[in-house]
Amino acid sequence: MKRAAYRSPALRANVYRNDLPKVVTVHENRFVAAGLLEALAGRAEVVADSAYGAAALRLADLITPDVVVAGELLGDGLVDHFLADLVRVGARVLLLADDVHADRALELVGRGLSGVCSTSSGLLEVADAIVDVAAGGVSLPPPLMAAVVTQWRSGRGGGASGLEKELTLRELEVLNAMADGLSTKATARLLGVALKTVENHKTRVFAKLGVHNQAQLVAERAAPR
Repeated sequence: MKRAAYRSPALRANVYRNDLPKVVTVHENRFVAAGLLEALAGRAEVVADSAYGAAALRLADLITPDVVVAGELLGDGLVDHFLADLVRVGARVLLLADDVHADRALELVGRGLSGVCSTSSGLLEVADAIVDVAAGGVSLPPPLMAAVVTQWRSGRGGGASGLEKELTLRELEVLNAMADGLSTKATARLLGVALKTVENHKTRVFAKLGVHNQAQLVAERAAPR
């Protein structure tokens, strides 16, 4: 009898606690899930992983994860094909990519993407981004963050909107630092405050500008008027 060729399972699930943010990974490299499981210890839990977008959607419907960490190219197509449905079920999506052009990042943010991490980032850095995104924040590398803020401003005709006028002085400083491409660490050093303080200001800035959670309104406001 001919033996069937071995095929890796379409998905894997883990036992998890209910008091931590739930994370599903969708990546062709199975070691991503294993590495993040360790890096996230005590802060969030990788509850399942797969290499296929369709399997991730079924998992999201079943588990309702807080964050889906996805690669660009999945076993059954680009992440773009599954992004809208993942967002629809309430997941925030963090993309792991080699390189994302600003225009593509803006397009994906407009469709619900909550963050981007480079594949060259360390696991602890990705874990920090997952925790930020799970808390309702947006995690983008400084150059992409600068592009998002610049596009948002240009879409407002270069003037201060009513919402922007509601920002505190410190929040405006953080917004300007993001527009200049400064990292969170550099912004904290510049302003003489703690990293967590900058993250808190960023979250409030996004909320006041209408880009809370998945920042979908960024692209809408960046569109020509």
